[in-house]
Amino acid sequence: MKYSDYFVNELVKLGYTHCFFVNGGNVMHLLESARSRLVCIAVAHEVSAAIAAEYFNVASRGRQQKAFAMVTAGPGLTNLVTGIAGAWLESRELLVIGGQARSNLLSNETVRQIGHQEVDGVSIVAPISKLASRVEVPISGDKIAQITKVSSTDRKGPVFLEVCLDVSVMEIDPEKIPK
Repeated sequence: MKYSDYFVNELVKLGYTHCFFVNGGNVMHLLESARSRLVCIAVAHEVSAAIAAEYFNVASRGRQQKAFAMVTAGPGLTNLVTGIAGAWLESRELLVIGGQARSNLLSNETVRQIGHQEVDGVSIVAPISKLASRVEVPISGDKIAQITKVSSTDRKGPVFLEVCLDVSVMEIDPEKIPK
């Protein structure tokens, strides 16, 4: 199966029912997978995606529904920073899925940019997130659950997962992903 399908299936198992998004090339496979499994709501600006997901989660407490925000790489991510900062300052649960260039095109600070719209989102949002991580190889459902749970435990706050484009499109065997 395609990893983006697996990834979104795991989010559904964790209770995610809604996705607020601004589409872009680096999240196209994740969004395609989300649209067949979740209620996906397009918004006009990335910060709106974060705020909508944050307040959806506040309003849905006690109901078995959760939302996350999804944005593409580069300016899509940088537009979202205000929403992440708001969730950080208010100690509110927020999961953000961000796109990233293909893993083999990451500059790793050797030059400014190699991949299309490559911006190091993890470094940008780490100071205002409980956890910020990049997915450069497929991660298991257990790992996805462990990462997303960070947002709602102890003092709540945003969690950011940046998924490389080549990972989202990989054909995988779910049984062979290391736990």
